[in-house]
Amino acid sequence: MRIFLGFLFSVLCLWADAIDDVIINIMGEDSYQVNRNFVQRLFSDKSKFYLDEKRQKIDYYRITKVLKDNGLLYLGFQEPMEVSLGFKAKTKPIFLMRTINSALSSIGYSYFTVTKAKYTQENVFLTFSLMTEHGVTPEVLLSELKKRGIEALRVVRKNQTDWLYELEIVRPSIASAIVIKNGDRLEPKNISGEYWFSVQETGVLSILKKNSRIGWSPRIVLYDRNLQILEILTQKEFAVSAEVNVTDQTAFVMVTDLNNPSRLKSGITVTFSNFSSE
Repeated sequence: MRIFLGFLFSVLCLWADAIDDVIINIMGEDSYQVNRNFVQRLFSDKSKFYLDEKRQKIDYYRITKVLKDNGLLYLGFQEPMEVSLGFKAKTKPIFLMRTINSALSSIGYSYFTVTKAKYTQENVFLTFSLMTEHGVTPEVLLSELKKRGIEALRVVRKNQTDWLYELEIVRPSIASAIVIKNGDRLEPKNISGEYWFSVQETGVLSILKKNSRIGWSPRIVLYDRNLQILEILTQKEFAVSAEVNVTDQTAFVMVTDLNNPSRLKSGITVTFSNFSSE
């Protein structure tokens, strides 16, 4: 009998895993118990749900996707309710604010507010609140964050309407930013007259306004990877073109018109060249 109990304990230990705690938390205890056997089959190979061989980083995106695809993650409400989404990351407030705003807008949430903001020792904590008849699906939100170079370190369902996302900024990006490299010549067009570029090299960024019969007043802003402003270059007088030196601290460049962004709505021509080629 003792041998059998020891064997049973060993089997349970093999099943017991950090993945279990994540699944139970995201599904809710009651839902998990009802669907326990089905869940165990879906997650029988635990190694698939880690991002590393040492099993130190959990793949929250894959876990929530499996749950959603198999009808195990129901987030609907009988009536509109206020949902709170907390986000914690080691970055600067402006970057996290812009990123979450962009991600929520991309998945169809237009009306939300920031109800809490805290910044201590390089850690940012923001809480977004929104009224909805259906909670924000973690898999969809995590997918949008991945597009912006962000991974989830931890996802916690505090209750039906309160979630926490602890994030890691892996490869910071801006959804609307155009990647430009040395040797590139691009001709973007944006009706807003505001252009964002993502750079990972040093060099000279040259901007030429299309339809040069009408000049523009350049406003060029250089940012680091956390969207902290490094330099702002402006010119009140009309110009046809402008150029800026991109250093190794620069991650993003924003180009627009100082007084009237619509002056650039017809498009610009942008070239990026190495310092040595100048």
